[in-house]
Amino acid sequence: MSSRTMTGWLLVLGPIGLMACWIIWGGVIGFPDSGDHAAMVAGISTNAEATKWLLGLAMLFVFLLIGGLAGLRSSMAGGSGSDYATLGVLIIAMSATFNLGEIAATIAAADVGAAGNGAVAMTIYLAGNGIGATSSAGMMLGIAILGYGVYTQKNFHTIIAALLIVAGIFGLVMALYDYGSPLMGIGYLGISLGVAAMGSATLRSAD
Repeated sequence: MSSRTMTGWLLVLGPIGLMACWIIWGGVIGFPDSGDHAAMVAGISTNAEATKWLLGLAMLFVFLLIGGLAGLRSSMAGGSGSDYATLGVLIIAMSATFNLGEIAATIAAADVGAAGNGAVAMTIYLAGNGIGATSSAGMMLGIAILGYGVYTQKNFHTIIAALLIVAGIFGLVMALYDYGSPLMGIGYLGISLGVAAMGSATLRSAD
């Protein structure tokens, strides 16, 4: 498998797998209002084992996504948008590290809540939620910058670049303004579709 083909697969599998994990997990815990912390803690505490496995799997897809974006950045080296791509991917990778902290905190909160200590579970969950708001804002900013790099270099269709920029900026604003809002899902869906579209285009060009 060539590096280009591998990059394409990582760009497709990473965001799609990540979105699938979040949606399935949301269904398992009953799709509580993400802004209702008590409902979220109750949902994850009741489904601690599923939370552990599904969010653990989500962590794997985060690694795949970062690997794909790193490959994309390398493929853009020397181009007019390479500096933006490098900066964007760097911000995404750094933010994703903290995002894994949110996932770990949610898993820990679920275990503690399942053991019957709701107050401590809430404290852990809120700490993770705070980390998540900041790290998600960083990831959205990085995606928007990467999108601008793609727009500048024109290595993918302009619509893909525009989707990354708009979804990234929208997600950045929502993460800072109201991280618990269901509208955050729009930002995540937009960047997932944009990244997966780049992966699909990369695979087609590798044939």
